Amino acid sequence: MADHVPQPTFERLWTGTAVSAGVAHAVVHVLKDHFDEPDQDAIAPEAADHEMRRLHAALDVTRQEIEALKREMGAEEGSAESEIFETHLLILQDGSILRQVEKTVREQLVCVDHAYYRLMTKHMEKLRGLQDAYLRERFLDIKDVTQRVMRHLRGELLETPMFDEPVIIVAHDLTPSDTVQLDRSKVLGFALETGSAVSHAAIIAKSLAIPAVVKLQGICETLHSGDAVFLDGEEGHLILNPTAETLARYRSREEQAEKREDVFQLDRHGEAVTLCGRVICVGANAEFVEEAEIVKDSGAEEVGLFRTEMLHLENPDSSEDELAAAYSTVVKSLAPKRVVFRTLDLGGDKVDERLAAEPEPNPFLGWRGIRLSLGRPDMFRMQLRALLRAAIHGRVGIMFPMVSGLQEVLDAKTLLAECAAELERDGQNVPDEIEVGAMIEIPSAALSADQIATEVDFFSLGTNDLIQYTLAVDRLNDRVANLYQPTHPAVLRLIECSVQASRRAGIRIGICGEMASSLELTPLMIGLGLNELSVAAAQVARVKHAIRKLSVPECQALAHQALKCNHSAEILEMTRSHAMRCYPELFE
Repeated sequence: MADHVPQPTFERLWTGTAVSAGVAHAVVHVLKDHFDEPDQDAIAPEAADHEMRRLHAALDVTRQEIEALKREMGAEEGSAESEIFETHLLILQDGSILRQVEKTVREQLVCVDHAYYRLMTKHMEKLRGLQDAYLRERFLDIKDVTQRVMRHLRGELLETPMFDEPVIIVAHDLTPSDTVQLDRSKVLGFALETGSAVSHAAIIAKSLAIPAVVKLQGICETLHSGDAVFLDGEEGHLILNPTAETLARYRSREEQAEKREDVFQLDRHGEAVTLCGRVICVGANAEFVEEAEIVKDSGAEEVGLFRTEMLHLENPDSSEDELAAAYSTVVKSLAPKRVVFRTLDLGGDKVDERLAAEPEPNPFLGWRGIRLSLGRPDMFRMQLRALLRAAIHGRVGIMFPMVSGLQEVLDAKTLLAECAAELERDGQNVPDEIEVGAMIEIPSAALSADQIATEVDFFSLGTNDLIQYTLAVDRLNDRVANLYQPTHPAVLRLIECSVQASRRAGIRIGICGEMASSLELTPLMIGLGLNELSVAAAQVARVKHAIRKLSVPECQALAHQALKCNHSAEILEMTRSHAMRCYPELFE
């Protein structure tokens, strides 16, 4: 018998859009859209027994998986966590479901994947739109169990992969809910079929200082979990089966890049002072407790934006004590640096399905941010109380997202004051003063910034949404991606309007959107009067280096000229030329 000759592996290259710098070499873990409807494949009558054996095997593995999760969570008998897992096991072992699936397989002669999926989907559709909160919870339970069973029928891995080795995540898209379920300590990079520089995955990758590439068409169908790839977050490449020569070339390039980067990192803990002596505060954006060490090492002077919704998505059932402990850990870890917590900005692409009675036709224009919080006062009060309890451990700011006008700020402040009074009556310490801010990310907020400024201590420009809402451009939609223009004259005028309002009111104003991290736009941001920039932690040292090369009067002249321009491209070229002239070494 002839020896088996291994088939040669060939290098294959995809090119997409680089959205977070760095490189990574590892195996991939493919996250598929687990709720694609399976094909209605016909089967022979004699194959029905085999199909049912497949289902029973998938159910058995799913049962073991749920029981293991129950043990890992330390769910005690009678606890809320235990009840969730028990409910999942009851759904899994429901005899009527098994009988209906088997009846469909044997009578209609279709594969068990299709029969099980259609039956479970029918049950979910009955529960999805109900007003009763308990029954809506059952919708999510059925969905969770169905996803797990379908994955095992398809031979796929767990939804919440706990990797033994570091991996590069490959997916069509990566939602906030996907992100919180990952073992982020083992994730070296993201490679996605869709997305943009301001998509959630790109923001998370920058926050975690890992490479990310988007718009890599067809990778989910071609790649399989375990394939070896090289991800280049500088040039936007994904390479399957990289050769020794390719890896050697990248190692050489990486060594040179690290030498250049070391120069910028040397002074990362020093102040960012312009050539004319203006001090600019450079902070970092964060969203996970474990990022505290990354922020400290980055040289950031504060956390200008801590996105609390990611902690909520990780554990939607957190108690006030658990939230207070998580927030306190962040504050203590970073003291004496200030930490600005943004209250829950759920909605849009950060969906907790249990909070909505039914899907919204346009979630980005719906119940999100401060609207959702004010609409769920019990949940909002719990978060505000937890933040106030954490504030005794260091400098804390509380910032309200998606504010559209003054009344929402007044309503939120009223609840905050009531929470502080409640805590004091309970004998708990509450800081005498705590900074309260508003995010300016809706045009109406920018246009009424003079009114809002009288009730807050600071503004923070959330430019990702400000651009999106000003230009009516979905920043995640490839069809209109070219219309998402940070330097659009209307966007710059709204920024200027907000800056002027803050100056007249004597409050500080910063920027925490992706515009703050763009080195091409740094001269324009300084020129428009923004003295606080909160950026991805990995970008802090580079932004500080850029600021030290700038002169405020020259930046102001640039901004003055930009505000007179009619075209986005012209403004972008002006600020890019200014940046490249002042710090060309950052663009090498």
